[in-house]
Amino acid sequence: MRLLPALLKDAIRTLLRAVVRRPATVRYPEEKIEVPKGFRGQHMIELDKCVGCGLCARDCPSGAIVLVKEPGYSRGLGVPVVDLSKCIFCFQCAESCPKGAISPTQQLAPVASDPHDLVLDFRVVSVSHVGGGGQARQAGGQA
Repeated sequence: MRLLPALLKDAIRTLLRAVVRRPATVRYPEEKIEVPKGFRGQHMIELDKCVGCGLCARDCPSGAIVLVKEPGYSRGLGVPVVDLSKCIFCFQCAESCPKGAISPTQQLAPVASDPHDLVLDFRVVSVSHVGGGGQARQAGGQA
């Protein structure tokens, strides 16, 4: 019976501490958070550097990268397509890339209710690559 008063006392103490202290969380996305140095965010693939060797896709432990042949893109095995719904953000792909074409950004991974919205499709860039493009875009057309 002595256990119940001790539990109530502890619960009241915890409740009062929670009311007085400021929240431990941030109201994201209303408030922007500062990401630490070395943060591994979304992928950036520079198609100017990519030779289409396929090492990124081969070494990806979760199978999140596939190379897709694209008409007009003659380099190697094709253009990398990254599925962020499968990605574990280990960036083994960046370590494996012999040309340094893959790098992490400071951009947080997007939130989506449809997994197809999490596909970073670099094929839309491959046409502009011929003209000197090479910027990564999401399938929805965001830069």
